[in-house]
Amino acid sequence: MKTHDTIPDLEQRLRAALAARADLVQPEDLAPLAPVVGLRPRWQSPWVLLAAAAAVLLVLGVVYQGVGGQQRADRIAPQPDRTDVELEIPADIGRGWKPGDLDGPERLDLDGDGTKEVVQFLAERTKEFDGRFRLQTTISSTGEEAYGIASLGTTIGINALEPIDADGDGDQELVLYYDDSESVGGGGYPLVYDLRDGLLVQAVPDDPSLLVRGQTEVEGSQTDYYDLVHVQDYWIEDGALRSSRSVSPYARENMTLLTPRTYVIDAWTWTLGDDGALRHGETECLLQSFDSTRPCGADPQDTIMYFPVERASYLPAGETLDALEEQGYGFTARVDDGAEPTLVVEGYGRVFEQALDVPDPLLGSVQPTAVFYDGVSLVVTSATDPSVFEVLVQGEDRMVDMEPVGEIDLVNDGEQRTWLTENGAVLSAIPDGDAWSLWTWTMVSRTEIAALPWGTVCIDDVDAPTSIRAC
Repeated sequence: MKTHDTIPDLEQRLRAALAARADLVQPEDLAPLAPVVGLRPRWQSPWVLLAAAAAVLLVLGVVYQGVGGQQRADRIAPQPDRTDVELEIPADIGRGWKPGDLDGPERLDLDGDGTKEVVQFLAERTKEFDGRFRLQTTISSTGEEAYGIASLGTTIGINALEPIDADGDGDQELVLYYDDSESVGGGGYPLVYDLRDGLLVQAVPDDPSLLVRGQTEVEGSQTDYYDLVHVQDYWIEDGALRSSRSVSPYARENMTLLTPRTYVIDAWTWTLGDDGALRHGETECLLQSFDSTRPCGADPQDTIMYFPVERASYLPAGETLDALEEQGYGFTARVDDGAEPTLVVEGYGRVFEQALDVPDPLLGSVQPTAVFYDGVSLVVTSATDPSVFEVLVQGEDRMVDMEPVGEIDLVNDGEQRTWLTENGAVLSAIPDGDAWSLWTWTMVSRTEIAALPWGTVCIDDVDAPTSIRAC
């Protein structure tokens, strides 16, 4: 009898022995989660199977892994040369979990045979809805079950994004959205699951900081009234996972973020390697606007002016500002001239009268809504002293003269120019070499306003209403 003729019979006996050994394992003997481990080499032949099975009989606790065959795209990859890539191999848990009311199945071609698998999502029930999901499907080409475990921040609904083919082998990877409740400005990031040896395994990004959406703070940029952040995003385009980060940082204060109308971004395309790592490709320069993305030109730069820069006009004593209800809250305001000029505001069924300590006061012809819009807000300056510039905001029963705080003062003199725009912004420009540093004012407390840095511009004529341009 030849040696290879003994393989089927011996293999049957080994399988029976392994099955008997498996019957002794109880649920309490199983760890709830597998540890994070490196990828193991795939076994290649029945001879390797026999050697491993013999080891099982000699050493308790060795787990039977599988029988070799032809290489497939869904096989766990060999151990990579690099040591910083580790995949978490999911334990077979969650079979008794139930799908949520909002958790419909996802259909995609996981094995590349042209037939879409149906992936079901079973949710772990917890009081805080912060459990995991079991991802389970049947592979169309083999009829075998495949599963994975996903932690998405919440089990209140699951969000499956458009599938991708990050390794370019013709099959698709499942992409799920992680809901990051602690992030600012949108937040969250995609999790990519690749089919490997009957497991839906989460791919590992080589630089997770580049694969997020939202606002990421620049280290050390925090001030008393604002910090600087990069704007980041990710998207799926033509079956590829893409991400971006703004080249320049932008000022953020509470709910205010000063992004330009068009800004320069670094963008990357992510690919999936044989070791299960997602790697970002070469940096690509793009111009991002509200509704489009396009390649950079020869001299890419931000276009910061998304609002009109025309200066608002001012009303002398006796003329009335009629703030329309469509712009916020309807009210009227005027300055009554006399021995002591008085500001008179009517609205909300109330009348405010307040003395002004401003010589020859002028009232801005529009409401500074960019500073405050949840009630009355006004700008007052002087016909005889243009350096005077005051912003007043409605308090309980009076108008509050807001105190400027932060890095610059609220003045309009030879060095610093401050003005009210026709769409309700209060801007200041300060000389910065051959250019100007532009700042915009916002309310930071019930009695204070501060200026946020907006960018660098060139101003051909500082007294002209439309002379601001990109440098």
